Amino acid sequence: MKLHVLHCGTIRVSEAVPYGNAIDLKNTARQLGAPERARVTLPVCAYLIEHPRGLVLVDAGWDRAISPRGVYDAEAVRRYLPAHLAALYRPCLPEGMAIREQLAARGIRPEDLCCVVLTHLDPDHVTGLRQLSGARRVVLSEDEYFWSCRTVYKLRQPQALWIDLPIERQFYRGSSLGPNRWAIDVFGDGSVVMVNTPGHTDGHASVLVRSGRRFVVLVGDAAFSPRNWREMITPGYGFSRSMQLKSLQWLRTMAEDPDCAAALCSHDPEVPPQTIEF
Repeated sequence: MKLHVLHCGTIRVSEAVPYGNAIDLKNTARQLGAPERARVTLPVCAYLIEHPRGLVLVDAGWDRAISPRGVYDAEAVRRYLPAHLAALYRPCLPEGMAIREQLAARGIRPEDLCCVVLTHLDPDHVTGLRQLSGARRVVLSEDEYFWSCRTVYKLRQPQALWIDLPIERQFYRGSSLGPNRWAIDVFGDGSVVMVNTPGHTDGHASVLVRSGRRFVVLVGDAAFSPRNWREMITPGYGFSRSMQLKSLQWLRTMAEDPDCAAALCSHDPEVPPQTIEF
């Protein structure tokens, strides 16, 4: 199996986002009001998998309309995101990096995708979804979809980005995988499994891609880099630090497994675009 790491734009966020180690009002204020000197630029990753069932895409990055000239455009961002999220993310999508542009460069049309898997509904993972009309399936956990319509998640996941799209909502089921043993087996054969890794959101999924004994873990935002699980430093962006810690413990176990070909975080600046064969 081949897995292509795609960089679909960037976010420029407070240093407290990846390594805040606390979820509280003070940390939130640091993230929203961070000056330029206290911000870091992180990639926004999506993953294209050459799977025996067909082409599988995990996450979709930013939509071209949020950065129409390939640079940070505050006015364009505010048309898509409320002010607090625009201040948090400061997104940029350089020319050629939108998901549809990257697929087209490989000769791939959206209708060639047999499945799009969403780790969660934060804007930097779903705005590009509108460029993928024609994909045969778009799969998301019901827990993520349900709670994102309600309670505090409405503050960070604008429904207009995805509520009218044809998303296939799957319930997590009992599993041997994950910190709370919940998972969704996308094809029913264990080759692509959405594993519930809560803390960033309740319904957040890390995606386990397996070929024989070898596997890759697509971490999503359960961690921002391996430093999170190596040092047990929780990200500062989420809603439950205790659940974040449980998820990090599970990710550390998986990353240290000798059969793990890679554990890839969606915003790790140390992971360049590349192809991993396993």
